[in-house]
Amino acid sequence: MARTYHTFDLIIIGAGTAGISALKEARKHTSNVLLIHGGPEGTTCARVGCMPSKSLIHAAKLYDSHKKMPAAGIIGSQGLSPDIPRILTKVREKRDHFVSHMKEETESLEDFIIQGTARYESPTTIRVDGKLLHTKASIIATGSSPFIPMKYRDYKPHIITSDTLFERKDLPKRMAVVGMGAIGLEMAQAFAMLGIDVTAINKNKKVGVVNDPKINDTILEALAEDMKVWVNTDPDVRQTKDGIVLHTKEKEAIVDGIFMAAGRKPNLSSLGLKRMGIDVNGSGVPLFNRYTMQIPNYPIYIAGDVTDERMILHEASDEGIRAAFHALKVDKAHSPRYPQMQIIFTKPVIAVVGDTAYALRHDRTVIGEADFENQGRATLEDKNFGKIRLFADEEGGYIRGAEIMAPAAEHLAHFLAQALTQHLTLKKLLKTPFYHPTLEEGLKTALKEAQKKVKT
Repeated sequence: MARTYHTFDLIIIGAGTAGISALKEARKHTSNVLLIHGGPEGTTCARVGCMPSKSLIHAAKLYDSHKKMPAAGIIGSQGLSPDIPRILTKVREKRDHFVSHMKEETESLEDFIIQGTARYESPTTIRVDGKLLHTKASIIATGSSPFIPMKYRDYKPHIITSDTLFERKDLPKRMAVVGMGAIGLEMAQAFAMLGIDVTAINKNKKVGVVNDPKINDTILEALAEDMKVWVNTDPDVRQTKDGIVLHTKEKEAIVDGIFMAAGRKPNLSSLGLKRMGIDVNGSGVPLFNRYTMQIPNYPIYIAGDVTDERMILHEASDEGIRAAFHALKVDKAHSPRYPQMQIIFTKPVIAVVGDTAYALRHDRTVIGEADFENQGRATLEDKNFGKIRLFADEEGGYIRGAEIMAPAAEHLAHFLAQALTQHLTLKKLLKTPFYHPTLEEGLKTALKEAQKKVKT
């Protein structure tokens, strides 16, 4: 073992983004800290999440752009075709590049890390492969794994998840994508842009992370250009000689493979939390304070994807830092949580910033809307599809958030996140110069419309 203290100040379980961030924060305050790592090398983001998925999306969007070339006077694009095995090889090469950086970072911290499987014996004792460790506090940062609903488990040879997708040498010609959260939306559209026959399926009409029905409808309209979309649907499944059949009373799809994006399950079952009497929710996740990350009445904290909430890299990092900070009882205030922001890299990009669910419920919210159909820069670049819905307080015009599906939505979302952080009003934000012609002018349109409704 790297450290031989009788009792640690802090033990961290899991070496993903949250765990590594917690370790770095802890080391600012104590050297009496240990991280237990029992999973594969590299974070979820680097191995099977953010980075390889964006590499695949990049290839898909590059190929998809050929459809618009003839209208711009570029000839010969009809001869282009995607070599999916080669694309997947390139994705792995880029993935391995980022994973290697994470390995280097983990190796630089090896004096504070041991390999093994952790299980709680008590709130302050953790057994690691037969050895009992004592600690004043601990952080659970064990991440999550793809969830496969029961009805699909008999078809496991045909199931692809985010954990297995990027190891494949090729992709099926006909695919169902089950679940239209962030991962499902991104991968369904990427597969379809690469020429795969895709049927995207969601139990509800609401997709992604949006709350505004108009933005939801915009997303469904965009998806329908490239694939078949089934919403409010939970089909039955059977296998035939022709493939896997997904069917309802009204429709049927025959596929060769199913990309399962029905959510992720927190990795908690092996930790022994229930026998300590810790209260958990329906997903088996302990109840915890969202500002300190502490499980009430226990010296145990939780951070990252294992919380089953905002499974986003910057959130996991912030939660790991906050958990370590409070676990070590550092005698100073810690910064509040970031404003909510989530980006889905579809075509066009989806972005949600701020607490839009609250804004939509509140009867004193004003809404500014902009459509990109006739937006100048978007029209010039044949990207003139999308919508912004921006929310602000009726009294004072303080910005509360926005939901967007539009070109450059990720940049508009960062712009608005800064406004939220600084508690800016619509009026103040409209004093910002908006260069012409830029996509940011679409945001200006929404800001101006909302400002007209503010009570002064």
